[in-house]
Amino acid sequence: MEWAEGPYSAEGVPCFVCHMPKARGRSAPMAEEGMVAQHIFLGTHNEAKLKSAIEISIHPDEREVPYDGVVTLQVELFNAKAGHKIPTGSVEDRILWLDVRAVDSEGKEYHLPVDKKGFDGEEYTIAADELAYTDMAVPLDLKNFKGVQRDGIPVGNRIFRMPYFDENGIMTIMQWNTRSLGVDYRIAPRETKLETFTWEMPDDIAFGNITVTARINYQKLIKPVADFLKVPAEESEIILMNEASTTFEVYD
Repeated sequence: MEWAEGPYSAEGVPCFVCHMPKARGRSAPMAEEGMVAQHIFLGTHNEAKLKSAIEISIHPDEREVPYDGVVTLQVELFNAKAGHKIPTGSVEDRILWLDVRAVDSEGKEYHLPVDKKGFDGEEYTIAADELAYTDMAVPLDLKNFKGVQRDGIPVGNRIFRMPYFDENGIMTIMQWNTRSLGVDYRIAPRETKLETFTWEMPDDIAFGNITVTARINYQKLIKPVADFLKVPAEESEIILMNEASTTFEVYD
C-alpha cells in the first residue's frame, strides 16, 4: 500500500528494483549469462541499505548568538531512496528517532529536545518516560504486569512511527492484539520532515564555537521490549542511519 500510494508506483518502479538488484550472472548452471535479479532481498537487516535511505541536514537561524540568547535549529530529513515509508514492515516493533546534541568549546554536551508541533497523537512521537506493552502479559501468563518503557531512548527525542494500540488504548507490539492505529508520523517516499529545536543558552555555556550534531537512529526492536523478551542483542542494537553537524558562535 505504501509503495502503491507513492511516487515510485506512478513511475513504474517496482519493489524488486531495489530489493533484488540485477548483476551479471546465470540463473541456472545451464542458462546463458545475462543480467540476473539477485535473491538477496536487502532490507532492514542490511545496514548498508538503511544508511543510504535518509538524507539529513541541520542549520541554525543565527551564526552568532549572545551568551543569554536563543537559537533555533532546523533539521531536514528527506526519504531519498525508499519506495515505502520509513520505518516499514513490522512497524509496531520498529523505532526511528532523531537525536540532537550540542557541544560547547569546553566539551560540555547538551541534549536538545524537539519543539512540539501540536498535531493529534504527537505525544506518541516524542520520547517520554512512559510504560507500555502491558498486553505481553497475556501470552506470557504474567500477573500484575506493569509493562516496560515505551521508547527506551532519551526523553524529548522525535520519533518517527505509527503506534499500534490494544483494546485499552495502550501501545502494543503484537499485531494480533491490535485494535486501533495511532498517528502515522513516518517518513514517506521523497517526503521531507522538518523538525525544529529552540535552545535557550544555558548558564554554564562556554563562549566560542558550538557544534550541534543531528543523528537519525534506528532499532529493529524497541530495546526495553527486546531486553524483557531476551531476544538476540542485534535485534535492538542502535543503527546510525545518518548524521549532520553545524556550528555557531556564542559571544559575551
